[in-house]
Amino acid sequence: MRCDSLPTLARCRFLPRLIGTFLLVVAGFAGASEAAQPLRPVDACFFDNDQTLLVVCQRSGEVLALDSTSGAVKTRLTVGGDLTAIERLPGGTAWAVDTAGDRLIEIDLEAGKLIAKSTIDCVRSPVSVIAGEANQLLVAGLWSRQVTCVARPAIDEPARPVWTQNLNFSPKTLRLLQPENVVLAVDAFGSQIAYLDASTGEQLRQIEFYGHRIRGMVDDPDGKRLIVSHQMLNSAAQSSNNDIHWGMMVSNDLRWLDRGRVMEADEENFYKDGHIDPIGIVGQGGADPNDLVCTVDGIVIVPLGGANEVAIGHEEFYELARLPVGINPVAVAVDSRGKTGWVVNRLGDSLTKIDIGERSVLKTVRLSEDWTPTTSELGERLFHDASLAHDGWMSCSSCHPGGHAVNERADNLSDGAYTSPKRVLSLLGRADTAPFGWIGADEKLEAQLQRTVRTTMQGHNKLTGEQVTQLTAFLESLVPPPPVVDASIPEVGASIARGRAIFQRQGCNDCHAGSKYTSAELYDVGLEDELGHTRFNPPSLLGVGQRGPRYFHDLRAESLEAVFTEHKHTLDQPLSQPDLEDLLTFLRSL
Repeated sequence: MRCDSLPTLARCRFLPRLIGTFLLVVAGFAGASEAAQPLRPVDACFFDNDQTLLVVCQRSGEVLALDSTSGAVKTRLTVGGDLTAIERLPGGTAWAVDTAGDRLIEIDLEAGKLIAKSTIDCVRSPVSVIAGEANQLLVAGLWSRQVTCVARPAIDEPARPVWTQNLNFSPKTLRLLQPENVVLAVDAFGSQIAYLDASTGEQLRQIEFYGHRIRGMVDDPDGKRLIVSHQMLNSAAQSSNNDIHWGMMVSNDLRWLDRGRVMEADEENFYKDGHIDPIGIVGQGGADPNDLVCTVDGIVIVPLGGANEVAIGHEEFYELARLPVGINPVAVAVDSRGKTGWVVNRLGDSLTKIDIGERSVLKTVRLSEDWTPTTSELGERLFHDASLAHDGWMSCSSCHPGGHAVNERADNLSDGAYTSPKRVLSLLGRADTAPFGWIGADEKLEAQLQRTVRTTMQGHNKLTGEQVTQLTAFLESLVPPPPVVDASIPEVGASIARGRAIFQRQGCNDCHAGSKYTSAELYDVGLEDELGHTRFNPPSLLGVGQRGPRYFHDLRAESLEAVFTEHKHTLDQPLSQPDLEDLLTFLRSL
């Protein structure tokens, strides 16, 4: 358990926020002469006895209050930042999550107007919040790789940290299990689930879930089952037309788990008494299931981000009904009776109202009528569009959520033949790091895109020149993730300097050179794949600390530390423990 990191983070938080506020002011002055911008809705919740729908907009930094019947905007509040989620918690107020500002914003509706009642500073890169025990909030920090608990002793007192727990993966979804008082912290990219004591933050254990891109985790109405929405990338399957056609390479699923089994320490029984329902059938895949809701009647609603649809069904139904909604649906809010839902279409800048009982679309509300997508924004749509793949089983985002990467292996033709699955590479900050792929098969990003759609996704149509331009523009906009460690802490900065010297002394910069920490050559570093390849292109080390817990092309290293201790990566002699710690700190600062 660690609580000492929050005060340190608070010291360096205000400058980015001031800069963000300044940019918003500048943008306001420039708005009259610039093209209209999308609001980018990302999450919603019902409020005010189901009369109001609160929607947070990532791009505009706004919270909208809509009439839940008509969808008309009643009032709006600009809070700035990079809003990623909103959650209505017990007590009547809602909390919006600002990833850029490292803060939670308490939202209320008074006299028909939205107000920001209070602000709580929390971990770096917060992406979700749920209610803990009385007056406590549990927050997942994506890039800080932390879960924190903050509390307000009284309504007029400032919040204080209760505990902060470091993880070896990037959490996103949180679920509080009661009466066990255990928090499940779920990997945003890979397959890890950590069990945390909700009172102390102590990590009780960690399991590897059979699946990745876990976006939803809710209880069924009687509290006996835990429902999980996720995907599975099968490294034993190949990116052939046949394996994709039958949903064998990438599957999209709802998994029903017995709550008692979930709490058992014996992982072998984790899936016992549970079952799995596939989302998608031959000819109609259901790519990218996102957050899900289960109504009081046991009806499950799942937005399918890659299919531009929402899936609706009950546990006893094998096949889910599918309704077309807007572009890239990511969230759904359902009223307390489970009769009406609003789907949030992130890249379409719209909301879709659905009748859950009738399985029908009632209306679509557009939030920015005059918006014309830029080339990069059109590329982002393609990146999340499963129609590029055979039968719509996957999108680029399926293996690269958020532009990053699942911590899994895929068997495709990137190395010239099947039977040699390799881990999926992150796309964050990769635009200027040619050649691409583990064996450097493509010298240009455009060629890599064509190869991916044609052979990995088995797309029926070659990308047009315009589509290549759009996708390239989007990929070039992706920056590396922030480092895990905070270099502003003096003792950390000193360790980074020592680690950099070790990095250079060991000759690591021969392969991982320059500002991108990579090079265009192929190197033999003592590894070999199933096809006999021994020479690999070194991945950029920017953001390397965010790629674990496993490393190397075949995930053989269980941690970044194991790269050097167990596998002796390029080392003639073992490093002393102090030198190893400094080297790891340096790598995690990139």
